[in-house]
Amino acid sequence: MRKTHLWLAAAVAFALPHSASAQSPQCPDPAQARADVGQTVRDFFDALRGKDGVPFESVTTPSMYSFDVGERFEGRALADVIIQALDEGVEINWSLGPMDTKVRCNVAWSAWENTGSAGTPPNVRPVRWLESAVLVYEDERWKIDFFHSQRAVSE
Repeated sequence: MRKTHLWLAAAVAFALPHSASAQSPQCPDPAQARADVGQTVRDFFDALRGKDGVPFESVTTPSMYSFDVGERFEGRALADVIIQALDEGVEINWSLGPMDTKVRCNVAWSAWENTGSAGTPPNVRPVRWLESAVLVYEDERWKIDFFHSQRAVSE
């Protein structure tokens, strides 16, 4: 009887890690994923503007952070800084260029050039940013887990 219990325990111990690793993460429809990633990025910028009722938390993960203006921003801190600046009269205009998006099951990364302008009127100047994001598919929606933006070198 004792040998049977030992054998059963060994079989269960061996099977558990293998069955857990055999399960694949939930992958969204690949045909739709790239368009959905692009829409999430556009929704992210709407949330940064504090517009259209897009809550920042609906397009980002709880662990989201970003690099911008040479700093690291945790969670919604970047959105708070931008919304405050807009409330104080700073103009920031974004125009996202074509996105180079790669999707691997439930993880995607996208890069694009963002042209626009920024400043306090009448000193609003043209600006070009190089940007990228890492997204994860969570709760049946793409969400930004990491965002990076830096001003491009002037041409």
